[in-house]
Amino acid sequence: PMRAVILALALALVGSAVASRDDKAAYARSMVSSLDWGVMSTISTASDTAGAPFGNPQSHAEVDGNIYYYVSDVDQSMLDIAVNNQVGYTLSNAEALSSPACGSIPYAGDEESPLCSRLSITGNFVNISGTDEEEQATDALFKAHPAMKNWPADHSWFVGKLEITQLWEINMFGGASHITPAQYYAGTDAN
Repeated sequence: PMRAVILALALALVGSAVASRDDKAAYARSMVSSLDWGVMSTISTASDTAGAPFGNPQSHAEVDGNIYYYVSDVDQSMLDIAVNNQVGYTLSNAEALSSPACGSIPYAGDEESPLCSRLSITGNFVNISGTDEEEQATDALFKAHPAMKNWPADHSWFVGKLEITQLWEINMFGGASHITPAQYYAGTDAN
């Protein structure tokens, strides 16, 4: 059994993302481009949870490292962002449901394991409607998430973007890495 655990963890190290775990910026870019949803955290404005953290799953698409969303004005996260546009966006390789490090092999890994990579991105959410990048972002979103094209038109949908201010990543034992936007955008996308 111990050999199986060691083998599974070794496979996890070379597993889900193509970028080297040592190249933190490239690994972050790889996670953003290979995963298609995460949890967006805002500061709640809802009357029963005002001022508390609020996490909400959001689908995204990536173009040249930029993270785009197709969202509605009636969504609680967007109501929060109308008051304070600072957000956190968290991705985990556990989303892929295929990594031994994330527990797809029992007793070999766990979603909280440092080998089950996670990336927390902080930034400002902006509406890019009417900008030069809106068309490219919409195309990428509808390609990654075809169902979005069929969502009800009466929900005030728009395209938003995360303007990244900082990235925090754990992809191995030894503590978190802090990545600047400049490092992230200069990283080579391995996918």
